Amino acid sequence: MPEVAEVAHICALLRRNIIGYKINKLILQNDSLLFPILKQSNDPIKELNQLNESIVNSIIYSIGRHGKYFWIRLKNINNSTNNEQGILLMHFGMTGMIKIKNISSHLIFMENGGDKKVLKSMKNEELGEEDIEVKKDDEWPPRFTKFEMILEKEGKQLELAFTDPRRLGRIRFLTGDSIGNDNDLLKMSPLDVLGPDYSKSSNNNVKQDKFEFGDPDPDTHGRPRLDIKQFNKLVLSKKKPIKSLLLDQTCFAGVGNWVADEIIFQARLHPEEVLSSKVPYIEDASIDPIVQKLYDSIIYVCEECVRVEGDVTKFPKHWLMIHRWGKARKSQPKPKTGDGYTVDHITVGGRTSCYCPEIQKLLPKLKHEEEEQTSTSSPQPKTIKRRRIKKE
Repeated sequence: MPEVAEVAHICALLRRNIIGYKINKLILQNDSLLFPILKQSNDPIKELNQLNESIVNSIIYSIGRHGKYFWIRLKNINNSTNNEQGILLMHFGMTGMIKIKNISSHLIFMENGGDKKVLKSMKNEELGEEDIEVKKDDEWPPRFTKFEMILEKEGKQLELAFTDPRRLGRIRFLTGDSIGNDNDLLKMSPLDVLGPDYSKSSNNNVKQDKFEFGDPDPDTHGRPRLDIKQFNKLVLSKKKPIKSLLLDQTCFAGVGNWVADEIIFQARLHPEEVLSSKVPYIEDASIDPIVQKLYDSIIYVCEECVRVEGDVTKFPKHWLMIHRWGKARKSQPKPKTGDGYTVDHITVGGRTSCYCPEIQKLLPKLKHEEEEQTSTSSPQPKTIKRRRIKKE
């Protein structure tokens, strides 16, 4: 599933290439899974035609993101007051992606053998420009295309496609005064229930006028990440494994399976660790170093993977991510990280988790818990049953 880094890259790709373009043509598939509005409609074709009429001839003028959601803001070319016409709000689901014809993307999908290519390239030193092949899109539209846009600006034409093999992505078209700015948008469903996006610093809420590479939308949109005291209270109030907690989008928007594994690896915690059972919460007390390291690791991993737009060849060499995909190849020895730690896999909350058992061990139990366990597990004196003597 595309996570915070992959979504940030697609937003960056869009911001670099389609801002200011007019939507000349829109081709939509009649897919009620991808377009939830069609489920409620008695006439899906009519609904699609109305959607088409609302979007065609609009100008794309901004791109935004929060967690795994992203959006394209549109305005009407005939509206001199610059009032917005609407927002295309999107989520990739498990396999969704956006492609722009003949514009390359560095995203490598590790699940489909991409890990072999990355590891091979890293063994042959870092990829140079001459090693990157820019292939033209001979097949267009791509397979599994769900909608297409034909864009035009100053005589230049671009073609864009949203692809989704498993049809778990979602696209909504929103209009009205309630989405006048991105802060208001985050108050709308389904964004209203999301937690903060930890790739965004509270001190960086202004987009650059000229964008080249990195975070295409660093604004928190009114939902900044928690400070360390708030984070401490949240984490120590949850009675669930840290892996499951990090995947909770109401707490950590944008964190998915590989990002969670990387955070836990950097924090040197076991994926099954339940911090609330090992670290006591005491209000106004100093922050436990374990909690502080977890907090710092979340910010570090999220910021860094967005900074390089999810380009795995630019991840730090001591990261776990590029070594985590070898589970299926049982005939081969277990992979090792760049620092030589053996990589293994376990299932936590129904999700495969990658970790290094040598350095990610369960924390010792709290002292009072050990005493309680000792007292409950100590042998009890046996009750001697009185023997009945039979009278003769």
